[in-house]
Amino acid sequence: MLPRLTLLAAVALALIPATARADVTPSPDTVWGCYPGATPNPCEGSLATTTLSSTTIQPRKVAGVATPAPDADRSIDCFYVYPTVVTSTAASAPKRMTSDVRSIYRYQAARFSQVCKVYAPIYRQATLAGIAAPVFQGESASALEQTRRVFDRAYGDVLGAWRDYLAKENHGRGVVLIGHSQGSGMLIRLLREEIDPNPAQRALLVSAIVPGGNLVVPAGQRVGGDLQHIPTCASATETGCVMAWSLFGQLPGRNAVFGFANSSLRESTGIPTPPDAEVACVNPAEMSGDGGRLRPITRTEPFPGVIGLGLQLLFYGLPPRASTPWVVPGEKYTASCVRATNGAHVLRVRAANSATILPFPAPYPDWGLHLGDLNFPLGNLIDVVRSERAAYATARASASS
Repeated sequence: MLPRLTLLAAVALALIPATARADVTPSPDTVWGCYPGATPNPCEGSLATTTLSSTTIQPRKVAGVATPAPDADRSIDCFYVYPTVVTSTAASAPKRMTSDVRSIYRYQAARFSQVCKVYAPIYRQATLAGIAAPVFQGESASALEQTRRVFDRAYGDVLGAWRDYLAKENHGRGVVLIGHSQGSGMLIRLLREEIDPNPAQRALLVSAIVPGGNLVVPAGQRVGGDLQHIPTCASATETGCVMAWSLFGQLPGRNAVFGFANSSLRESTGIPTPPDAEVACVNPAEMSGDGGRLRPITRTEPFPGVIGLGLQLLFYGLPPRASTPWVVPGEKYTASCVRATNGAHVLRVRAANSATILPFPAPYPDWGLHLGDLNFPLGNLIDVVRSERAAYATARASASS
């Protein structure tokens, strides 16, 4: 079992980057980890997928194997920012490809290459070492200030990459923002400071997918809170909107670090949170027209390091395996947005049949199913982005006619 302090430290990475600060200097040198046409490109490759009929029976039964082709129409881009994956004794990750970064591109971003052209910058993300001491050893003003400088450095890379993308790569194409955890925090800040106040940039936004970042809205409302113009998405034919959720198998206790607008970690960042706010919850399994049925897709290759150990816990130590790069687990789940009496607003997962058990909260119950925020609804999200792409093209054509 991993040390609790080390694991809990990673949670702060989802939240601190959203702090508005005036001293951020965008990095002038963008390093693309994924770039259309690049070789090698970890965000592209075989989409061959094995579907399992059961994971509770050994050996696991194969229901089928398919290799979907990339869509002929990939007229939009995806701008992806990865979660905390780099393990280092330094406060900031190096601005270069590592095995952890390469793996997370494959796990989270590569499937989206089916529906869009993926741009993914490498950034000097905050490492566990960069935030553990100030967050969990008293949060002294000087230590917290040092941590925020680490996050400013990380955000500067993301901001620089975004501006570089707009100037050199976008050419008026619609774009989907995709993040998770620290990556969601970075993108929420980008939305808040760059895109939300700028009508021209808002016009390019197909949608933003930012789970595990505690994006807040006024309770029961779709706009306000962290973003003043961009609403949460209400359907797969709506564009210019944001999708966010916090995945839990059980209703979270008050110590949970996701799903609460007034969490201690959010408060420690200095992000203003209105008294009537709640964490946003948009259900991808409803948006996709699946009636709440989740469609998980995950990679079959082992994930390195701390995240890999957490994923083993999530799958009870037995991640689904197959001979193809991708696998659809045999578990059947449904999901619905739930407001708990303690103020949490989360996407709750339930077993869909008697042969299925709920995923194990990993690495601790107060994380919920955070490590699976993107892969549990990945099949749903691909269809949602495909529908949004069509809606965006229709709106563009109508506006130009």
